[in-house]
Amino acid sequence: MDVFLLAALTCLVIVTVGYVINRYFQMPWMFTVVVFGMILSSFGLFKGVMESPEFHFLARMGMLFFLFTIGIDLDLKEIRKLGGYIAGGDILLTLTEGSLIGLFLYFVFPEFVSHSIFVALLCGIAFGTVGEVILLAILKEFGLEKTRFGQLALGIGVFDDVFEILALAVIVALPAFTTGASKNAAWQKSLTIVLSLAGILVATILLSLAGKYTRRYLEKIPGDSFVIPFIIFMMIFAFIYFGTVGFENLGVVAAIFSGIAVSQVLPEKFVQQYKKPIFFVGNIFLGPFFFLSLGGNMSLNALFTYPLLILIIMVISLLSRIVISYLLFHKLLGNRQSLIMGVGLTAKFSTSVISENLLFTSGLIAQPLYSAIMAAFIILKPIIVGVFSRSLAVTKDSIQKADPKDIVFPGKL
Repeated sequence: MDVFLLAALTCLVIVTVGYVINRYFQMPWMFTVVVFGMILSSFGLFKGVMESPEFHFLARMGMLFFLFTIGIDLDLKEIRKLGGYIAGGDILLTLTEGSLIGLFLYFVFPEFVSHSIFVALLCGIAFGTVGEVILLAILKEFGLEKTRFGQLALGIGVFDDVFEILALAVIVALPAFTTGASKNAAWQKSLTIVLSLAGILVATILLSLAGKYTRRYLEKIPGDSFVIPFIIFMMIFAFIYFGTVGFENLGVVAAIFSGIAVSQVLPEKFVQQYKKPIFFVGNIFLGPFFFLSLGGNMSLNALFTYPLLILIIMVISLLSRIVISYLLFHKLLGNRQSLIMGVGLTAKFSTSVISENLLFTSGLIAQPLYSAIMAAFIILKPIIVGVFSRSLAVTKDSIQKADPKDIVFPGKL
């Protein structure tokens, strides 16, 4: 089947072009696949394959497993103990950037956001979330992840995951009010969505509370037993199934919570043992299909038609983060480090790409805007990595001399 040929060609692109870009530009291989998907779509190559039910199924499974890996990495204990600088800082950073981008889109390109201020703001806020995985990789490279600077940056990234889940929940519910259905039908569907979300949340809480008992029992199971991986997959598919019963797109939220539940139910040794195999399934085996679909939805023609749209989104994102970071943290970190923090917090490409993709596939944002946002993700990455890494290299000593990791952040900004 042609889907196997497409998979083979994608793997070839990853191990050649993707390897070079990753090594010399510090960019994840996923970006290569997104661009490859856009090129295929622009020239009409593998069009039948990328529109087939088989491809869409594999792409959706890739998205769900990608979200599961994010959920399993969420540290609930860390989120609970976050101080005011982290929680308040992240809320202000994300809302400021998201609002500025949203207002720009609504007043300049209203047709791209369905002439809706709410859709425009939601699109901007989804774009404004932080990719903490990129931050962690850079901070670890310089040995700064345990410093006050590093803990503050990563804390904001972790708390930002809460924002991302909320944004996803709102996005999957939004079509219930925008499909032209009657008010009664819309409210019935929205009630179903709310009840489904509540059920997912309650199930996660109950499993987390039961974790101290399940971990004690499961500790006795041998490490090489087949039971543990089957428990993991059972929980993944159970959460996704019950999430999609009320509304299909709720599966994306359920996938994140399934990761949280697994990390709470299983002993830590099993979570760590099976993390890599699960990441292989989610990111290496199924991931390329998902990232191909992201690129396949982009329009090369739109990028050449609206280059200023891409540039303005990037400028608003970068400048708003730097300014707000300076205002929030210059007393805590000093002028220079607060500006560097702003650059680092512009790192993106996590569940935000899924949020934007859902907005596009739901018909809420137009293809030129979706293409511009995805291009902004890709172009910002080397800029942020380069500037942030260079700045940390210069200021590494001063950051390490600051107060150590055991910082109690004040409750008020």
